[in-house]
Amino acid sequence: MVGEDSVTKRYEVRRLLQKMRDGIIKELSVTIDPKLGITYPEAEVDLKSNVQNTLEALHQEGYLLKKQKENVMICKKCSGASFMIMHRCPNCNSLSLRKGMIIQHLTCGYTELESIFAERNYVCPKCKKKLRALGVDYVKPGIQYVCNECGNITQSPAILLKCWTCGELQTIDEARYIEINTYLLDYTKRELLAKVTFNLTPIIQRISAVGWIAKKDYKITGKSGVEHTFTLALWSYEHGLSKTPDIVADIHMDIVDETRVLALYAKVLDVGIENAILAAVPIASEKAKTLAKYYEITIVEAENTDVLIEKLAFSIEDVIKKLILR
Repeated sequence: MVGEDSVTKRYEVRRLLQKMRDGIIKELSVTIDPKLGITYPEAEVDLKSNVQNTLEALHQEGYLLKKQKENVMICKKCSGASFMIMHRCPNCNSLSLRKGMIIQHLTCGYTELESIFAERNYVCPKCKKKLRALGVDYVKPGIQYVCNECGNITQSPAILLKCWTCGELQTIDEARYIEINTYLLDYTKRELLAKVTFNLTPIIQRISAVGWIAKKDYKITGKSGVEHTFTLALWSYEHGLSKTPDIVADIHMDIVDETRVLALYAKVLDVGIENAILAAVPIASEKAKTLAKYYEITIVEAENTDVLIEKLAFSIEDVIKKLILR
């Protein structure tokens, strides 16, 4: 049984793990969205919300392997991942700075951007003397920043990040620094996976050996126009992949109640299928069994999916034998 606190108690989590076990999803890769921040698009199809916490919980519980891909900074307020880099004067905290090559006039000590000297034909704004030669009466210390408010000149202004999404100003230290991970299914945890996912390959191989075709997650549109999905659909070779399967089965990784039975009955009635099997890990309720018997739906139960697959295979083979004997 799965622990009461396990995230795999949630149906959508088990559905995601099943897709990974079936190879539909090879890896849960990350996308960095400027507004939404860190997202896992393939996981979000099933999980909808609280995705990162759920994936981390699956890693902690042993279902997923985690591989660090990179790291990013995100907004401390809204988790956005897009910033405008701004500079702040370390002397007065003003955000109004000018950047450029600096000239220091050695004669009087006046220091300003080269552009200011150039506007005056390289005549010093302070002492009014003409700059003669680089290295003789003036030097160029390099690219620096000049504050428009206090006149402070610095090579290292304070760096601020302004979030494009919410406008929050923050220092690099204040922004959240997070790891970017990808997640893969840990196939070595066979017993653990058997509690929440199933492998239909053995059934498909056995059914094929007796002259039948089996398809996983088969979709078919009923008379109502609604599209229905069955965990497993089966046809005899003589019928080929006709529109309507001869047998269908649905598997549920939780206690099956009467609503599950009614849902399957509604699907088979709409599609026109006569032979249906409802499989449950770990059990079906007594009300569900009673209702299934009334609707002639076969119930299969097992404590884990490995046992379930074996029992389900026998049930399918029994139905096939009855169809052959008709």
